[in-house]
Amino acid sequence: MLQPGDKVPDFTLPLAYADGRRDDVVFSSLLGKGPMVLSFFPLAFTRVCTTQMCEARDNAAAYEALGAQYYGFSCDSKWSNVAFAKQESLAHGIWSDANRAVVERLWETQTTAGVERVPKRGWMVIDARGVVADRWVNEVPGAAWPGPDPVLAAIAKAR
Repeated sequence: MLQPGDKVPDFTLPLAYADGRRDDVVFSSLLGKGPMVLSFFPLAFTRVCTTQMCEARDNAAAYEALGAQYYGFSCDSKWSNVAFAKQESLAHGIWSDANRAVVERLWETQTTAGVERVPKRGWMVIDARGVVADRWVNEVPGAAWPGPDPVLAAIAKAR
């Protein structure tokens, strides 16, 4: 699992949006535009995961003010993530790693609701060069999402 100071390996995965886009995107093509947040969540449409993604939606102006890009990351299918983003009116994209080709190179996984190798809940702030600046992982399944303040503080340090 990546730690602060590690370079994020390049990958290509579908990036799903509420408007139906779900095209394959190369991670490195998004670098150089300021800090980036990858917000890992286990399963779309579940209570805490919905809170987590809606928190990003509701605080989009604060992330934008810091020049940060914000993306969800799950092992749900791209179609499921499009439906989830649409249902919750999410403006940010969600990386879809349904085949688990990338997640374990980046992040810790767990079994949740009988689904194996899904990401543990948490976030990673990546600087404009693609280096992990900070991260937080929730080791207690089902625990409350901590809200935007820790993420915003990490972004401010990564700038």
